[in-house]
Amino acid sequence: MPLTHPPIVKSQMMSGFLSLLREHLHEVWEVSIPTKLIAGKDAGLTRNRDFSLLTAGYTENLVKEMLYVSSNVVTSGSDGVHLYTIPQPKDDSDVISLTSTLRSDLRDSSLAATDNSIYFGASLSSISSFDLSSHKSWNLKGISNISASTWSSVDVISNMSYVSERLFIGLRDKGNVLLYEPRVGMVMQEIEPPKKFDEKWTMDVNHDGCVVAVANASGDLNVYDLRNVSKAIYVCALEVQEKKNINHKVCISPTDSLLSVSGYDTYVQVFDFKCPEVKGGCIFTHDGHRGSHVQNVLTHLWHPSQEKLLFSADNTGKLQGWRFKQLQT
Repeated sequence: MPLTHPPIVKSQMMSGFLSLLREHLHEVWEVSIPTKLIAGKDAGLTRNRDFSLLTAGYTENLVKEMLYVSSNVVTSGSDGVHLYTIPQPKDDSDVISLTSTLRSDLRDSSLAATDNSIYFGASLSSISSFDLSSHKSWNLKGISNISASTWSSVDVISNMSYVSERLFIGLRDKGNVLLYEPRVGMVMQEIEPPKKFDEKWTMDVNHDGCVVAVANASGDLNVYDLRNVSKAIYVCALEVQEKKNINHKVCISPTDSLLSVSGYDTYVQVFDFKCPEVKGGCIFTHDGHRGSHVQNVLTHLWHPSQEKLLFSADNTGKLQGWRFKQLQT
């Protein structure tokens, strides 16, 4: 169940998007965020306390990843990369409809977006860019090994992020993070976490592109400051419930020095990577995903502007929005 959110509107995120499988149908939903979650301290009683469906649409297959960009939703899955149009309030229809297929030959691509373009690719050799204004696409050049690193053009991508005019590319099987600058057409910097064989890695980048977090399926979490990537500024060993069910994800807060992890069990853990001396940096554990059928948390994300507000979804299809208080030490 991928989750994504639109850009901040008037400093509030009013809706979000999720993809799900329901009654053998693959769907994309736009849901409103409960007013209770984003109302100020003096708001009093709020009328809207639950998620509600705003718009929806069908997809041919299960969606692996999803992004909101320029009033569109981009999805990737086993049948390629697709662009969907989101209906606006003035439109007669409330159906999210397929606009075009960007690539039909790429399976389970990773996605990244700028204000008016989309990057997608399953491996380093298949990364493309699509301009939403001109509707033109082209392959990225320069994703080749120019150093003594062990990666190559056939390496599979775990995920990508476009921050501060740089494309951050995480390698699924090696853990390396490549900083590619499209204007130059070259990989300008690289992060190499401690090597572990037969591991699956994922990564995230903070809002200004200065901090990168990487985590693998065994629970090794490393955080790097790009000013000196030779040594991690934060290291943590996470407990893993059952490695066979791992769908791990790491997210850095857009507003402070916090990060969160999920997928190792039924919890979402929050860490302060600048205060590792306090309980290993763990400041909160969300345990709201309960029940005999809950096996793990599939995904989660932070609200882009509201502090300490997150959303998470588990394998039963339950979506939760929750806020936490950081205890004073």
